[in-house]
Amino acid sequence: MSSTSTETVPRLNVFLSYRSVEARFADILKEHLLQDFIGLVKIFIASDTTSIPAGTRWFGEVIEGLRQSHLHIVICSKYSVSRPWINYEAGAAGVRGIPIIPLCHSGLVPDQLPVPLSESEGGVITQASALQKLYGRVASLIGSSIPAVDFEKYAAELKALEEELAAAIQKESSGDDTAGEAQAGPEPELIKDPHVLCVTSAQFRELGYANQLQIVLDAFPKNIRHQVVLSSGDLKKILLHEQVDIVHIAAFVCPRRGDLYFSSVELPLGQSNAECVDRLSPDSLVALLKRANTHLVVLGGSASLVLATELLPVTNVIAARDMVSARAMASWVETFYGNLTREPLAAASELATSVSQAPMKLYAQQRHVPSMKFRMSQS
Repeated sequence: MSSTSTETVPRLNVFLSYRSVEARFADILKEHLLQDFIGLVKIFIASDTTSIPAGTRWFGEVIEGLRQSHLHIVICSKYSVSRPWINYEAGAAGVRGIPIIPLCHSGLVPDQLPVPLSESEGGVITQASALQKLYGRVASLIGSSIPAVDFEKYAAELKALEEELAAAIQKESSGDDTAGEAQAGPEPELIKDPHVLCVTSAQFRELGYANQLQIVLDAFPKNIRHQVVLSSGDLKKILLHEQVDIVHIAAFVCPRRGDLYFSSVELPLGQSNAECVDRLSPDSLVALLKRANTHLVVLGGSASLVLATELLPVTNVIAARDMVSARAMASWVETFYGNLTREPLAAASELATSVSQAPMKLYAQQRHVPSMKFRMSQS
């Protein structure tokens, strides 16, 4: 183990690894650690916060955060421990000899952790004893006493969050595509000459997503209505007054609240750096999509369980369940839209996911099975 793990550090750099849908656990830990250790701790949280759009700049900042860290905390669930990026970050800490503390939740316990996380002493994040042990480790690294903290109240806050997450995952599962396919009738609903709308931001276009949107548009005949919007005002105007069958979103979506951002965000944390923030809340988007009688929304920019589950009552959704590289996402978009006019929706989605290996998933609208086909008139 390197000297950084045993010597007293005047200011402790803590790196937090987590899955995007579990980001609020990281938020709570960060808030408490900063407050309780009165500025002696610096927290770097970046694993999956902004998901897809981060690119090379984001990658460089993550590497720098890993290089400067003195302690590595991994928020572990049965979903996150299999994610390549989580293991990449933990592996980087292990190579440097940095102490690693896995904190489990949602039914996972330390004895169930896979190698190499199982080699580190961890705990259950919703237990006061595990939080007290974490604080003891932090205090020893900075040479301070353990702050006077109500660890039972702290654990209860995290337990409430765990229950919220479980409810969201259950809601997501209720829209699983396999359930819809099992109930599908023999003849799929036919959507002829669909109106296609691509939603993006200037920042995403600069990050290289203009090409993704062009692939979407090129998949449809020129006489089919397809548009690109870059502001909430333009999106509202179209969805309020027109029927839009497919909405493809390649813009930043907050993994915590589900807000859709048109103004630029500051990577890697996803905080808006614009003077006038242009964003749309999940409630507003749901109302607009219902008004426009939208059949399908593709979240092709950021993984957000919050937004995906909010949309399910009014439309079918295809969403990223994890980080997706720009190359894999481009492959998915090309395969999906290239086959959407020949295959039923579920079949096109399954084929694209298989070909690209992008972790995209189709969820059935909660009151409507996704057995539908899109057909185009000849140009």
